[in-house]
Formats: sequence, C-alpha cells, structure tokens
Amino acid sequence: MQDQDKLVQLLNQPGAVSGTSIGEQLGISRMAVQKRIQALVENGLSIEAVSGKGYTLPTGVCLLSDRDIGVHLNSTNCESVEVLQSVESTNSFLLNKEILNAKAKVCVAEAQSAGRGRRGNDWQSAPYRNVMLSISWGFDHWPETITGLGLAVALCVAETVNDVYGLDVKIKRPNDLMVSDNKLAGILIDVAGESSGCCNVVVGLGLNVHQPDWSVSEAAYRWADLHSLGVSPDRNQLIGQISNSVIAMLSEFGEFGFAPLVDRWNALSSYSGRRVKVGTPIDFIEGRMTSVDSVGALLVVDDSGQEYRFADSNVSVRLAATS
Repeated sequence: MQDQDKLVQLLNQPGAVSGTSIGEQLGISRMAVQKRIQALVENGLSIEAVSGKGYTLPTGVCLLSDRDIGVHLNSTNCESVEVLQSVESTNSFLLNKEILNAKAKVCVAEAQSAGRGRRGNDWQSAPYRNVMLSISWGFDHWPETITGLGLAVALCVAETVNDVYGLDVKIKRPNDLMVSDNKLAGILIDVAGESSGCCNVVVGLGLNVHQPDWSVSEAAYRWADLHSLGVSPDRNQLIGQISNSVIAMLSEFGEFGFAPLVDRWNALSSYSGRRVKVGTPIDFIEGRMTSVDSVGALLVVDDSGQEYRFADSNVSVRLAATS
C-alpha cells in the first residue's frame, strides 16, 4: 500500500492523531508528516489540525482499495485493478498501458487533475468522495456497432445503480446518466486500433457520489449525486459491481453488438417522447425523440412527420423549450 494510503487510513479514525504518532507508524520525521498532509490537502482532502492533539478528518472517508474492490469483482476476465491517489486522467493512464485482448484492466483514482468529458469538456469531481473509473478492453476486431458502445456502458451503469440502490436513473444519449434531468454521471469512450485489425477501447466513468456544495456558477452543468438522493455507498463495492456489469457486456459486445440491449436502453431513455434539439446551436433539428435503433443511432421525428437518424455519438442533444 502506498504511504499516502497509510497516512489517510491513520487519519480516517475517530479523534485526532498526533504528528509524532503518524511519524512513528510511517517511519518518517514530523516535517515529512507535515509535507505529506499538505499534499493531501492540496489534493482536495479536508484535514484539520487540532491544537495540542494532532490531525483529524472532520468526516470519515471511504478509501479506495484494490483489495476491497477485488472482493466485489467476480469477473474472471479482469486482469488487474489499480488504485491511484492522483492522476491527470484515468482514461489516459490506461491508454498508455498494454491493452489485452478479451481482458480488462481496471483503474480508479481518488483525484484527477485533468479529467475529461465528451467533446473536450472538463469533468469536475471532488477528490476522495466520488468514482473516477476506467476499464480497458481489447477486441480482436472492430465491432460493427462500435458507436453503440457508450450507450451500452451507460445502460450497465444505470441498471446497476438502480438495482442496488432502488433509484430511477435514466440515460441521456449517448452516455450521460440523469436523475430528474440533472447529471449524475458521464461516460467517455476512447478507441484506438487499425481499421482492419484489433480494436482497443478505454471506458471512462465519472459518477457523482458526494460532490461539494458548488454554486450554479461553479458547476459546468446541473448535477445530482448519490448523497443528495439519500444513498451513501461503499465506493469499493460500487466500483466492483459496476465493473462486473461492464466487463460482462464487453465480453459479448464484439460478437453481438448493441442490438440485444436496445430495448432495455430505450426503457431507460430520459428523452424518449420529449421534444429535443439535435445538432449545433446554429444548425439543428427540432422534434420529438422516439428511440435509438439497433446500432445506437438517435431517431427524431419533426413536426411534419419526417424522421431523422443521427448516428454520430458526438451530436448535441438538448431538451427544446416548450410553450
């Protein structure tokens, strides 16, 4: 276990722990203890110094642990689980690792300094309180419906959260998870490989478990988190359960694609039957979203009854104003 993990574990107990005690247990000086605590504070962990007593965490933290995640991860197709204290991006981290055919590598981080969303957007997530998860997977050939992969991952995550916690999470195409039109999670898919050869993917998930009380101006979008929905999950268990579902889907996606999942996806669609704008702010189609098809393309019918099909997973989809 990394020294910073050990330090956080020492802090994550009732009462304050002295710098002397921390130093003795870690085998480092008081000055080194102060530097490591300062690094954790700069990384976003709330640590208080109590005069005459030492250091304490005002609220307990469920630390991420590869061992604890592994307890809940029952897939034989998982090669490894890696827990990082801080990284620029879990997706980028796995993209720089060897990606194995039909085997998953799981990476989670307590904090990201450059988390990425779709279309180059940033992903904001408070350290030590949320889920920043990436899973790599290698296909021996390009799936015919690779554009539906993000939709398939979103379905896995939504169904897992709903089944385990009794929530009503919906999906906004292509891969946002919504609660009452507020964003609970986002998914980013990175794909690489030769068109005539293998296909490597990294699936990234940012899931809001307990965000800070950001104001509207600080947040990039209207968001929800599990905490505000009355759920306080063990993050290690949640990551294991989600990983099980995603890895099981990936093991079948190369052969069967998105088609077997389309009905389940449409049943959880947040915008089906609602009026939407699809496209760019200056070039868009407005109409009623009906569904997605067997490859994950979006189907919209305008006021004249003409149906439009959008296969591009990067197309913008927004609710249209209603009079």
